[in-house]
Amino acid sequence: MTQDEKDKLLALFERETRWCQQVEAQDERGKPVHYHDKKAVAWDVVGGMCFLFGWERACKLFGPVARQVTGLQRYLTYADWEMAAMASLQDFNDKVDTTYALIVERLRKVPVHRRG
Repeated sequence: MTQDEKDKLLALFERETRWCQQVEAQDERGKPVHYHDKKAVAWDVVGGMCFLFGWERACKLFGPVARQVTGLQRYLTYADWEMAAMASLQDFNDKVDTTYALIVERLRKVPVHRRG
């Protein structure tokens, strides 16, 4: 994750009302919508990453973010790793005891890397 990507992700979740659980995104009435729906006003971590960076880039970022946010260790083949990391992020995001404050705290600790 680059510094710019991290900044964008933290900016997306700058307010608790922009974070949700149990769905990838929701509209202002709390109705589930797709992460790229124009009516979306809140996202879970995975939906937010897909919204900001697109599916392909988000897949590359799921692993590094999941390591920091959930503590997931890489133990599967590369093809499985991206989906395992995504599932780990979704599961953590949706746990009853996961709070907005915890999500933001862990996202702030995600390491950044320079491209190139």
